[in-house]
Amino acid sequence: MGIRLADARALAQSVDRLTMWLRHQTPATVSSSTITALDRLRTEGPLRVSELAAREAMTQPGVTMLVTRLAEAGYAERVPDPTDRRATLVRITPAGETVLADRLATRAQVLRERLGRLSDEDQQALTAALPAIERLVATAPTTPEIRKPRT
Repeated sequence: MGIRLADARALAQSVDRLTMWLRHQTPATVSSSTITALDRLRTEGPLRVSELAAREAMTQPGVTMLVTRLAEAGYAERVPDPTDRRATLVRITPAGETVLADRLATRAQVLRERLGRLSDEDQQALTAALPAIERLVATAPTTPEIRKPRT
């Protein structure tokens, strides 16, 4: 059974609205590009700048500047690539892990308070959807696919 385009649009809109609402409810201590890069480094391990640029759909010069800022803040560090002594990898530091953990904790608290206003049935429905959401995200490619909207 395939999902209807209208349902996919409604889901996309709801996810966007939730993301934007959550972003407004939790003060940003770092940029969204910092968060996404740190999350990528945490989940995928150390990466070359070129790999990080491709996976984040950014230019290599842009990611180089981002990595420099991350390193200066102590959130990431450059380390030798064990497979190529001429190259370096970028990896998240414990301070970078803390940034992600603090952000998650703050967002979880905001969501917990808001979810507490919903009925038990709505809370259960959202909780029941979590495994499917995790499977959906797990099947996503690591490099973004650029697509035009279909009409």
